[in-house]
Amino acid sequence: MNRLRRRPDIAITALDGGTFLIDGRTQAIFHLDALGGGVWTALAYPATRDELAALLAEAFPGTPHDTIARDLDALLAELDARDLLERV
Repeated sequence: MNRLRRRPDIAITALDGGTFLIDGRTQAIFHLDALGGGVWTALAYPATRDELAALLAEAFPGTPHDTIARDLDALLAELDARDLLERV
């Protein structure tokens, strides 16, 4: 199973409950909400999608697992499409 981590060369700025990622190669800026920022923080260390889902389920015990899975998959797909992740 692939382990993911954030690219180490992405600049991070937290502002008003959100996180902004700046790709130094393209100067593109990507905004993450509070949940996305938490996932980004967790991706400082290599993790599988299932490990991230378990972390979110623990942090948000009242949220259905299928909602967590759907939201996490969408976030990871977006981060991957923007080339902000590494597979390790």
